[in-house]
Amino acid sequence: MWTDAGKARADAHGVGLTEVVDALHAPKGLYFERLVGDLLLIVMGMAETGRVVAVICDRIGGTQIYKIISALPLIATDLDQWREHVI
Repeated sequence: MWTDAGKARADAHGVGLTEVVDALHAPKGLYFERLVGDLLLIVMGMAETGRVVAVICDRIGGTQIYKIISALPLIATDLDQWREHVI
């Protein structure tokens, strides 16, 4: 589920909807996720464009449902962290 603010943030970072979907559904070996506290989930996956995209999700209440609040391409240290976990 996208929020309007999440779409705007992804767009501001130059990340399109297709890249977000690709990252969320990247195959094992190209996908890594990290929980931050109890509410945030960061999913990092490679899109078909070849970019690695981080999708930041916020848990809705006490459910296992998340809303996308932002997306951005990984660079530098964050990209190195993704490589360490998937390669």
